Amino acid sequence: MAAPLSWRKKLLFSAITLLLFFALLEGGLAVIGFRPVTDEHDPFVGFAGYLPLFEEQTGEDGQTEMITAENKLVWFNDQVFLKKKPEGVYRIFCLGGSTTYGRPFRDPTSFAGWLREFLPAADSSREWEVINAGGVSYASYRVSAVMEELAEYEPDLFIVYSVHNEFLERRTYGEMFAKSQLSLKINAVLSRTRTWAAIDHLIRRDRTVPEDESKSEYIMPAEVDEMLNHTVGPVDYHRDPEWRGQVIKHYELNLNRMADIAERCGAKMMLVSPASNIKDCSPFKSELAEGTSEEDENAFWDNFQEAEELVVFGKNDEALAAYEEALKIDDTCAHLQYRLGKLYVQMERHEDANKAFERAVNEDICPLRAVDEIVELNRRIAEQRNALFVDFGKLLNDVCQEEHGHTNLGAEYFLDHVHPTIDVHRRMALWILDEMARAKIVTTSDQWTEEKRDEIAENVLAMVDSFEQGVALRNLAKVLHWAGKFDEAGPIAEQAMLLITDDFESMYIAAECIRHVGEPQEALPYYQKLVEQDVFFWQAHIPLGGLLADRKDYEGARDHLTIGVALQPDGWYAHQELGIAHFHLGEYKLALESLTEADKQGPEDPRTLYFMARTQVELGMKDEALKMFREVLKLDESDPATHNHLGALLMDMGELKDAIKHLEIAVESWPDYEEADINLQNAKEMLEKKK
Repeated sequence: MAAPLSWRKKLLFSAITLLLFFALLEGGLAVIGFRPVTDEHDPFVGFAGYLPLFEEQTGEDGQTEMITAENKLVWFNDQVFLKKKPEGVYRIFCLGGSTTYGRPFRDPTSFAGWLREFLPAADSSREWEVINAGGVSYASYRVSAVMEELAEYEPDLFIVYSVHNEFLERRTYGEMFAKSQLSLKINAVLSRTRTWAAIDHLIRRDRTVPEDESKSEYIMPAEVDEMLNHTVGPVDYHRDPEWRGQVIKHYELNLNRMADIAERCGAKMMLVSPASNIKDCSPFKSELAEGTSEEDENAFWDNFQEAEELVVFGKNDEALAAYEEALKIDDTCAHLQYRLGKLYVQMERHEDANKAFERAVNEDICPLRAVDEIVELNRRIAEQRNALFVDFGKLLNDVCQEEHGHTNLGAEYFLDHVHPTIDVHRRMALWILDEMARAKIVTTSDQWTEEKRDEIAENVLAMVDSFEQGVALRNLAKVLHWAGKFDEAGPIAEQAMLLITDDFESMYIAAECIRHVGEPQEALPYYQKLVEQDVFFWQAHIPLGGLLADRKDYEGARDHLTIGVALQPDGWYAHQELGIAHFHLGEYKLALESLTEADKQGPEDPRTLYFMARTQVELGMKDEALKMFREVLKLDESDPATHNHLGALLMDMGELKDAIKHLEIAVESWPDYEEADINLQNAKEMLEKKK
């Protein structure tokens, strides 16, 4: 009689039997056409309708070509390739967002365009085909849907640079991630099996609830709809650690989904890790930590402002001390970390600067640059899924270290927050080619020399149209101007003006940026030229009027502001400036009309009320003026000019004691205020005579 099996052996045989059963089941389901759930759709995000990126057309030789669909050309480059891949061709699809696209320019100077030029020269043993499928503002969940479509066209390699757009669109996850880490990992593994797909199919088929209630994923529009499209600046973004964590988990799922798609169609995948402008791009939005008291908030901003003023006067050590006091209150403010990094750069403390800049990126409430988790996920998924990997961030840091002695990437390498210069796209293509050589996809020939690379670069740059380049830079400047990044938008607008002579929009953006962050009067010739080109351009008339008023050219200010408010009557600032110009010209009735309208559109502005009160004095409306001056002091109780003119009015009305009280405040607040001092002496003499 055979000895009974031990419990360990029974367990082992049971496990082997179970594994064999599921292996056979997986094989059988594969034969009948079942595919893993993640091959078919994103379990967390669905789309209201998928619009194919490429559509068929018949070429001149009668072969079927795939071309970029016309309705996709807003987001994608115009590309053409044969539906049936020719013999001997190595087909590469480049996927991702606007960097892959080549923004702010187009495909020829993108890393995909450079790669298309470099590959035949590096390895002429095979025919290369590089298709740019980068979509502007496309995040990983949209990129994976594009990749699913492209898998049908015999790809050999997918190059994926999908890193900066994860937080662009509104989407919610509900309780999708309200599970333990172990549960999420088990679900991730099971969702890539055909058995799970079969079970999911049976569950969906047997459901009797209405279709819209059975969907667990968040349904998004068919095309990109950024949160930023619905606001002026990033006002809709707020600190939300839970949502951020969910977005990161979703990103990880999509990288794995892309790896699954590549494996299924027999292609290789290359992940490119992110790099961004950390030194010369301020955060898009900052917030103090939730729960910060009003007292702490006031102290924080007092220290911050003190530091900013000390920096202007070159008192770096004292500025650093003030920044550090603010840090003690709240170190999560992205803008504080950025300004601290800029100060460290001035002090040549580059490692400290790097830490502060990186922290600023990660604390940005509107994270339009890849955060640390995204950088790490690219590295980890590439390793786990045996994908090719280009550490773009590290490689560019190495270049920066060699060229500048630090790793704080800035405007030397990026046109804005994330879009590389044309030269960095060139470097990126070469690094991708190096990785392809390491993977033995490319075998470089003796002809692949530095001279050959320089020759190709010269040819590519010769094809760049300066007008198109200027338009691209102008569009980039417009986006930065819209986001309130005047110090970054201005130089780009001026670059655009060099390429497009007398370009109207570039000139306006340059003028606006100078007015906000430079010497305002330097913007004057820009605005004057704008109104000469278009007399109906109210956007230039209004700031031009304000600048002329600052120069005490009240007639010129009045003329331009009158045109401005006639063309655009909505806007309290223009009415206020026009009213003040009328006041200085002695046109008191017109002044009161304009200032009344300014107060109606922008109530309780101290400057408006102050000039209304002074205008009422000139019109003999003393009681109204008295009341108006007191309203101003409720809003700004220490303003010396208001105390002086109120004191003068009270003196005129015979209220000498009250007059002296206000005039004394004016002189104490501003010891060099000659007019107030004269009024005070006169009031005291009048009071003495009265006694």
